Amino acid sequence: MMSAAYQRLTLVAPRELEEALVDILLELTSTGFTAINVAGHGEGFDQAGIRERVRGRVDRLMLWLLLPDGQADRVLAEVEKRLPHSRIVWWLEPVQARGRLA
Repeated sequence: MMSAAYQRLTLVAPRELEEALVDILLELTSTGFTAINVAGHGEGFDQAGIRERVRGRVDRLMLWLLLPDGQADRVLAEVEKRLPHSRIVWWLEPVQARGRLA
């Protein structure tokens, strides 16, 4: 297992922002990211469309970035500068370990 300190940055955004976010992240990170389509219910649900209100959840894009400690602030600042959007939500988590199985 690798012991360098990493953090996982999670970004959740409206799906229509996918291409813009991916373009920014491709420029900013060399560690890569994972993008998945998700649906959820949380803060800001009052902005949901009719279909989403009936379903009880909104469609979103979730991006996971595994970053060396200290890089998340730079990535967040650049995303906010280039794509300020109140419906982009983020959080940061410590990564206890990481590695490859082969």
